[in-house]
Amino acid sequence: MGQSTVFTRVLGTAAIVGAVAFAAGFFGPIIFTPDANQGPLLGIFITGPLGFVFGMGIGVWREARRASREKNGLRGPRP
Repeated sequence: MGQSTVFTRVLGTAAIVGAVAFAAGFFGPIIFTPDANQGPLLGIFITGPLGFVFGMGIGVWREARRASREKNGLRGPRP
């Protein structure tokens, strides 16, 4: 499997998890505390970046597990 494919999968996972975390941090405070004017900053500066880093960790873990299984012949790659 090419390195660009692995990188794309890791980056895709990071982007999805980061987007969900950003949306939760941005819109959550707006919904639950509409009077707080600094609520969206939570999503911009904290939950979005942390979600991206966490998602990258998940992506690296998934690809390492996939490579290990392919190497050991336990299971082929998932389509």
